[in-house]
Amino acid sequence: MSNTKVGRNVKIEIIRLIACMAVIWYHIRELPWKSNGELSETAVFFECVCTICVMTFFLITGFFIYNKNGSIIENWIILIKKFFSQVFIFFICVAIFTIVFHDFLISKESFIYCLQHFSLIKIVSTLFDTFRHFSANYLPGTAAHLWYIFSYAIIIIAYPITKFIIDKCPRYVIYIILAILTICMVINDYHLFFGDPSYNLIFKIVHKPIYYSAWGFVLYNDIIRKYIDEKLDTYDDKSKVFIINKKIFVISLLLYAVTFVLLFKTQVAYDLTTNGEYVYTSWLSTYSLFLTTAFILFIYNLNIDRFLNERINNFIYYLSSKTLGIYMIHYLIITKFLSIGFQSRFTNNRPNILYHLMYYIFYSLFIFIVSFVALLIIEFIVRKIKSLFLKR
Repeated sequence: MSNTKVGRNVKIEIIRLIACMAVIWYHIRELPWKSNGELSETAVFFECVCTICVMTFFLITGFFIYNKNGSIIENWIILIKKFFSQVFIFFICVAIFTIVFHDFLISKESFIYCLQHFSLIKIVSTLFDTFRHFSANYLPGTAAHLWYIFSYAIIIIAYPITKFIIDKCPRYVIYIILAILTICMVINDYHLFFGDPSYNLIFKIVHKPIYYSAWGFVLYNDIIRKYIDEKLDTYDDKSKVFIINKKIFVISLLLYAVTFVLLFKTQVAYDLTTNGEYVYTSWLSTYSLFLTTAFILFIYNLNIDRFLNERINNFIYYLSSKTLGIYMIHYLIITKFLSIGFQSRFTNNRPNILYHLMYYIFYSLFIFIVSFVALLIIEFIVRKIKSLFLKR
């Protein structure tokens, strides 16, 4: 959900919005097991569909932060300042809210009840453990989605080293490094499937999001720019001709189809083996990386922006600028609707895959809209508070 950009690219913003919807999709997904104990392959299928959700944001981050010109240290300082001003403060507010109002979010307890049981010591100790271990695992379950903020922080912390390697190493060396890490990750995922955690060691040294952001840099500079953007430069910008790179189109479709089939089969087998104890198709698996790469290439290659006017572009830019805020609060809204039984009205008695699809599309859109409106209200309140302090 990074807002770090070197320029506005409506195709990237469209991809960002789709990924934001996929995050919501993932959080409203059904568990793979039916009430009678059978595995629901339909639920597994749709879980696989939204596997591209968070990986997209890691790759998009890599698209831009390593393309910045100027001093590495100066860029690093700018990234750190933006992180603390745009991300960290919001993160703290959401974290504190989940600590104080956790019972309200997961049950029918009232705001008043939560305030009556307010504990400053609990807030301080929870936040202390969270930052001491650099993990969202110590926050209430309603803040589980905030793990992404820590992963994004790691990318920024490692930025000087990653940027230095990207700038100073020949491109073939970067390819070799990424190839080795990809092989390690395939092995890691394979052994994770069979319950051997020792293969996670390599990614305790080279953190996965750093690897993904570097992958994103290569994807953007060596494929998207070279084979899609440069082709468009040969055409009149005002022409409304549908232009795609046919090779990218075919390759992205094949890569997505093959990876999706393998992912689906692996997830089914894993659920049957572990009785659904762990979500193997997490957003940090090799499957997700390849699926997301294919997804980004396909959407970007469609060149939808050639058919959009300035008003639509500005609307897309505006919505996309809200994705970080929507990400921060959407899970709280989902949890609350789930606790009062609102979500179950949409999940009961759906006889076929089409009804499942309609549920995911419309309910995720509903959550997006509610989160968007809630974010606007929060921003309005914050502006009012700031204006009051400024007047004083």
